[in-house]
Amino acid sequence: MLARFLFDGDGRARPRRMFAVAAATVALALLGSFLLAITPVISDPALQNVWVLFAVFILKFPLITFLWWLIWRNKEWPTTPPRWNDEESREILDYLTREADRQRALPDARARLAYLSREAWHVADRLEGEIKVDAVAVALHVDKVARSVGARRLHEG
Repeated sequence: MLARFLFDGDGRARPRRMFAVAAATVALALLGSFLLAITPVISDPALQNVWVLFAVFILKFPLITFLWWLIWRNKEWPTTPPRWNDEESREILDYLTREADRQRALPDARARLAYLSREAWHVADRLEGEIKVDAVAVALHVDKVARSVGARRLHEG
């Protein structure tokens, strides 16, 4: 239920809802801290125990649970390669193409295009299926732009 509330059908976060839930759980945790600070005012030790348990488990536990749920929901671990869906992959490829075309006129185009070439081939290595063909085409396009800039610089110099 929380996943449907905080994420849309495509798995993208809904930032306003995410912020509201996070703010509410932080507010509860802060209230719990305040309640713990006033524990010495209570004279009965049994009531103090109940008070502390309430303050910790009922008011701080939602924040801890929410944070662990967010961590656990993220299935990408640092040692595994990223998994992009087709839309994300196309956005990355479009970005690389736009950037390669934009770099032509810049004075440090060779270094920038060398970086973009490495990134394009990295993306092509990570993808599978039909989109891999598009990624290789983008990487070849970036390399072609880099060669044309190198040849132009050679003729200019």
